[in-house]
Amino acid sequence: MAQTLPVRAMTTDTTGRGLGLGVFLLGVLLLIMVFAIAYLDLVAAADGSIFQRMSNLPITLTSKAVLLLVMGVVASAIANKGISLYEAARPRDA
Repeated sequence: MAQTLPVRAMTTDTTGRGLGLGVFLLGVLLLIMVFAIAYLDLVAAADGSIFQRMSNLPITLTSKAVLLLVMGVVASAIANKGISLYEAARPRDA
């Protein structure tokens, strides 16, 4: 006859859940910062004379848009990792 092991109730990993939520909130905070920086850059790009706006605006906006895109992707990846950590710490229903 096979010996069976006692079944333990699955406990939640509070450290993992807290870490997951913290990383998720960090990612959300970084996304908010990216949107704030994008807004401030677009407002600042409108300042200056007509000649400065005509010559520098396309280059400035393109470079800032690329950097903001990279920052947004990184912030989204951090938020996604936080959700993954949170989900991994949750107990599985059998």
